[in-house]
Amino acid sequence: MKEGEQQARRERWTVDGIEDGPRGRVARVEREDGRTFDLPLHALPEGVREGDVLAVQEGPDGVRVWRLPAETLARREQAQRRLDALNAAPHDGEEIEL
Repeated sequence: MKEGEQQARRERWTVDGIEDGPRGRVARVEREDGRTFDLPLHALPEGVREGDVLAVQEGPDGVRVWRLPAETLARREQAQRRLDALNAAPHDGEEIEL
């Protein structure tokens, strides 16, 4: 990996949702700073799904976006562990506190 590439790869976007818009399918994307925006789905890599983590690199030829399957899988597994912990049944008569 080149030095400049490493710096550029620090920006990550997460696909928050995909929906039909008045001008076609759009993906709602969340940046690392929490801001969201919509992009035409055709502007993203083929096969993008909700929850995918994307790497973004700006260069002299424009912006390059690609999927990060390993990071996506790690985030999905982490989210599933949290959900499993929240859904765990109380033990021995414990009450659930809301």
